[in-house]
Amino acid sequence: MSEALPRSSPRTTQMVVNGNFVPFEDATVHLMSPAMRYGLNIFEGLRGYWNAKEEQLYVFRLGEHMERFAQSMRLLRFDPEFDVADVTSAVTELLRADGHRANCHIRATAYLDGMGEHHVPKPVSWCVYAGPRPRSPKVEIGIRAQVSSWRRMSDNAMSPRIKCGANYANARLARFQAQLDGYEDAILLNEAGKVAEGPGACIFLMRRGSLVTPDVSSGILESITRDTIIDLARACGLAVEERPVDRTELYAADEVFLAGSAAEVMPIVSIDGIDMGDATVGATTRELQKAYFAAVSGDSYRERNWLTPVYT
Repeated sequence: MSEALPRSSPRTTQMVVNGNFVPFEDATVHLMSPAMRYGLNIFEGLRGYWNAKEEQLYVFRLGEHMERFAQSMRLLRFDPEFDVADVTSAVTELLRADGHRANCHIRATAYLDGMGEHHVPKPVSWCVYAGPRPRSPKVEIGIRAQVSSWRRMSDNAMSPRIKCGANYANARLARFQAQLDGYEDAILLNEAGKVAEGPGACIFLMRRGSLVTPDVSSGILESITRDTIIDLARACGLAVEERPVDRTELYAADEVFLAGSAAEVMPIVSIDGIDMGDATVGATTRELQKAYFAAVSGDSYRERNWLTPVYT
């Protein structure tokens, strides 16, 4: 039997904290916790997509996000006493409980709770948030980006492979610099001077008929959206190269775009004041946007295994 669905998507009223539904305003952490004092948390940002035709909300690649959630805890030496399967279940339970019927953003977080120092492995608490997130209008017109003077941190210093809150101080510095300089976002180079990624998204460029993206040893997050775009591109018949990318290759590219759970497929129409092609969104970027939006919403049946339905 189908569940009765609410008529509209509400504002965020509650979260799941350590397996319990908690009013949104009561979901707090102590000021002296390692999470607060040292930024010791890991997280996953996911998307839910509403399919009006099917009256279904789909969470995109939930299983892969939870695998990376567990990996980040392991690499940051967290010692959780909960099962990641509980976090996975909480995602769909929270979306159902709040009755989301529109595109939304989901954040699952594990953090060092209690009163310990930065080197303690526990106690580890966890929470899940979900709130409305409409698509940015910038996906239609693109953005202007700047190659940042800030470098992406090294895997030997603070690994970008770990999706932890502390890493995003690096992203903050780059994005603020770009915006203060009159751009909308930044592109970071790694310690070797090769292209890494954006502050919160991976990067792709079209060059000489191939779709090129920095490889996973270039100091990047092992992005689930990156993996998605590579799969979709190959399904569209595009050649894909995963390799180190020079800064000047960005300037020489025909098209450039960012890709991430939050950014989705975000075209870049100029970099450092140099236009990409004719400074409009390119044909290949449009094709991949269309394929991506169809995949995440359930309009494409080839990628149905990537979707977790919320309402059963």
